Amino acid sequence: MFKRLTLTALVLGVSVVLFSDVNPDTLPEKYVKKVIAKAKLGGVGEGEFDLGFRMWEGEPDYPTSIVADSQGRIYILDHLNNRIVVCDSLGKYLREIPVKVYEEASLEEIEKAPEGLAFAKLYGKRMYIKDDVIYIPVRNGFFVNSKLVKIIKVDISRGWKVEEEKPSKYKLDNINPEVKEVKGKEVKLGGKKIEGYEALEIIDIKTNEAKVIKLPEPISEIYTDKKGSIYAVNHSYYIAPTGKNYDEDHPAEYSFVIKYSMDGRELAKIKVPYSVGIPFITNKGKIVALCGIPDEKHPEMDILGMEICVYQRGGRK
Repeated sequence: MFKRLTLTALVLGVSVVLFSDVNPDTLPEKYVKKVIAKAKLGGVGEGEFDLGFRMWEGEPDYPTSIVADSQGRIYILDHLNNRIVVCDSLGKYLREIPVKVYEEASLEEIEKAPEGLAFAKLYGKRMYIKDDVIYIPVRNGFFVNSKLVKIIKVDISRGWKVEEEKPSKYKLDNINPEVKEVKGKEVKLGGKKIEGYEALEIIDIKTNEAKVIKLPEPISEIYTDKKGSIYAVNHSYYIAPTGKNYDEDHPAEYSFVIKYSMDGRELAKIKVPYSVGIPFITNKGKIVALCGIPDEKHPEMDILGMEICVYQRGGRK
């Protein structure tokens, strides 16, 4: 038997927490956390916020990809139910968008399949968004080496029109470029390393002058907002030492968001406990994350539900 995950109802009130403990006093900006929607376990996607969940040989599979558009609407890829769930910036359900990103393999197909197919013959779990168009790469299995079979495109400005395109490495590079351009600067990871970690490079496009920043964490993703701020996002797992417990400060899964100015000053460091995937940064600099609600008895293993969390600036020192 396996569990299913359901996001069933929106929170009537908004909870607010100031994360001063993970945003040191020496940094000028503070961020406030708001939980705009909550989740419960069970269901198969029949309700507005029913999100799919299943187990694959002891490993849980549930939604982890979240993005937002230029209007602040939030999108969650409910891949096991072949849809995107859309809500507004306050967590109110707006609509769903059908997308064919998941198809389970038959027993016969699993037996004949090459390594990497596993239990799915269609599997797309990560969304990217660029210029208000959502892109979802879909592969023929769970793994990185699984073959890319199509890219699903959702054009938000054309009434959320859904199209399927043939796979292309160029297109993947184009929808999630390694180099971000903002305010006359190029921002990128890679090229240089400091103490084993990739360094952040900020390059003036006109003069080609570069500033290199040592990053305190291995970084999963880089974002920029319309004001030119830079966000380095790390998604990690914490292994509790013997005799230590998992808690809010040391969750089993979490993210860090480190915010920099365009001249390389560190402005904020925000911890996102129990985030199940890479948080998304909106064009207004809000952090949107999909977070698990842990089982208090076994927080390193199980989640009892999910929350949509929004972190935004709550003042300056």
